[in-house]
Amino acid sequence: MTDSVFLARQPIVDRAGAVVAQELLFRDSAPSNSNIVDGFARTAAVIERTFGDLGVDAVLAEADGSINCTGEFLNSDFLAMLPPERFILEVLEDTELTAELGMRCAELRHAGFRIALDDVRSITPALTDFLPYVDIVKLDWPFIPEEELAGLVSYFKRQGKLVLAEKVEERTEHEAALKLGCDLFQGYFFAKPQLISTKKMPSAFAAVFQVLNLLINEAPTDQLERSLKSAPSLVLQILRLANSSGLNRSSIQPITSIGQAVSRVGTRQLVRWCCILLYGNGSASPEAIDPLIQLVHRRAAFMERVGKAQGMDMEFCQAAYLTGLLSLAHIPNGLPIDMLVSSLPLSEDIRQGIMNYTGPLGILLSIAEKLEQGEALGVRPEYEIFGAEVNTQLVPLFWQA
Repeated sequence: MTDSVFLARQPIVDRAGAVVAQELLFRDSAPSNSNIVDGFARTAAVIERTFGDLGVDAVLAEADGSINCTGEFLNSDFLAMLPPERFILEVLEDTELTAELGMRCAELRHAGFRIALDDVRSITPALTDFLPYVDIVKLDWPFIPEEELAGLVSYFKRQGKLVLAEKVEERTEHEAALKLGCDLFQGYFFAKPQLISTKKMPSAFAAVFQVLNLLINEAPTDQLERSLKSAPSLVLQILRLANSSGLNRSSIQPITSIGQAVSRVGTRQLVRWCCILLYGNGSASPEAIDPLIQLVHRRAAFMERVGKAQGMDMEFCQAAYLTGLLSLAHIPNGLPIDMLVSSLPLSEDIRQGIMNYTGPLGILLSIAEKLEQGEALGVRPEYEIFGAEVNTQLVPLFWQA
């Protein structure tokens, strides 16, 4: 197993040839390849490496960033990790362009993100309906018949969209795209993806968990600072987040203390960051970790949402989120679940919920797992704690999580 992390970036240039953005691409080894299929975990890893391991300024300099997003990732709250004014979210070509996704993209644009459609080759009814939620259309240049290029560029520009010619490999292709009025360009003619790497900073599970536990339970800042002092690698990542010009461009004051860094980043952001670290730094293979971040995020969010919807107190909702978050943590860390749970300073309710599915938290965890597997909940006496109409109340909450 390598002790380095990798990331690739490929520039996006304007009509004058100036670099205006860098598309960030996941790489899992030095040969510039990725063995993990496109997915939630790939984008999460790009964010982790950009902001934690490498530093956003080292990766982007003065340019903006562009990342590939599945529909699932667009609906996740991991996007709150990003400074919206600096990032373009590329909707992958195999994503279903639904009305619901359009509304989500409208929210993201309102927050400051720009939305791009990746690998467009033709105009379809679904694409036409989705255009109001899009800022940039990336034309898959080599795969579009030459006689159709002018019509496509003209159509999208009339709709008020920036048109980007991607996969441009020859001077003649660049000249043709310029002549037709394209605004942005990307491809091997300008630069191949550049591989950048750094040594991986180990974030010990126990230290990350301890910080996460304090954050979820709203511990005083001084207690959080004391815990962070025992996790120097995590402190370095938080300092990078806080000092990032991307996260706080308006600030001219450098970070001078751990407490200031925590305040700058915000506790909610740190919870998300710890979640990524818990499932990204273990000993399992990348193929095993790939779906875990996506799954555990949905599970924890669902369990917290149920607690709030059923009027449970804040303590229960926080415990529900932590139960869901830790229920799969034994997998990337290569430990039996009982050994992992017993090694952590968890409440007995959380411990029994994860290990034996007992108590309200265990029942809720069992419900989450059934819904993930597509099983019907049915009517069971133990579900009554969450309301008699379990199916009508909980199933919609699962799909919202």
